[in-house]
Amino acid sequence: MADISIPTISLQSLDSSAHRSDSVQAIGQALEQSGFFIVEDHGISPEQIADCYALAETFFTLPEQTKVAYQRPESNGQRGFTEFGREHAKDSAQPDLKEFFQIGRENSDSLPPNVWPSEPAKFREAIGGLYRQLEGIGMTLLGACSEYLGLETDHLPRLAKGSDSILRVIHYPPIEQSTDSAARASAHQDINFITLLIQATEGGLELQAPDGDWVAIEAKPNQLIVDSCDMMANLTNGQFRSTMHRVVNPPDLAKSRLSMPFFMHPTKDTDLTPLPACIERTSGQADYPSWTAGEFLTKRLAEIGLA
Repeated sequence: MADISIPTISLQSLDSSAHRSDSVQAIGQALEQSGFFIVEDHGISPEQIADCYALAETFFTLPEQTKVAYQRPESNGQRGFTEFGREHAKDSAQPDLKEFFQIGRENSDSLPPNVWPSEPAKFREAIGGLYRQLEGIGMTLLGACSEYLGLETDHLPRLAKGSDSILRVIHYPPIEQSTDSAARASAHQDINFITLLIQATEGGLELQAPDGDWVAIEAKPNQLIVDSCDMMANLTNGQFRSTMHRVVNPPDLAKSRLSMPFFMHPTKDTDLTPLPACIERTSGQADYPSWTAGEFLTKRLAEIGLA
């Protein structure tokens, strides 16, 4: 079994002149080596996280006909409810064993408005508030990534400002014995810039080490797991890794699982052509295509069954 060190960073250290440089180095090196790091001291309270999970659980126990009323097919799964078994990993025909609800930026220029369930009553207030907090944390982390890459601190945050980042609330129901080889979430890489994942209600998250072994990621309560994703790998010519990860089925198939990843995207017109400095630090040539984040996203949503 591979041994991967996933560093833990205090978000508050990025506000400290004495500690920021060390934390920036730790973040950059983690994204080069494993593509993952853990964040603590992020300011979202355990009580708030518990409240959001309780509201999510209430929503997903609603009757199916109630939940499907919140589907918005015209948004390609980027808004509202997506039913169980709809999404699959890229290059996999096997649907993931999950259903989910997605919200994005209010007043988006390119997507329909958020759709909010009428029950549970506090869903919009709690989940919408969590979106705004995670976006702020993500901007801080993108600033650290910019510095590590030798860019102005606001370079990557500027590319994400006003973008259609997504908060996905996922329910993995208890598993039927007849699922064969299906997994809660098959091996995949995230599409966006970085993902911030609040600790799930159950374990199961694993990342793939460079030698091909799968390694469980164990976060403590009130920690965020952060990974760099395909758009970031494209922009950095692979200097920041987009690492394959999955959610495996539990030993106790009767257990459900809830998780809440925040997918931080650049704006759709962002040019993802590999940065010259990153080309120089990697292979010396552009190993990734030149395209916009919008073109990339459209292609990938089709590949995973949402478009």
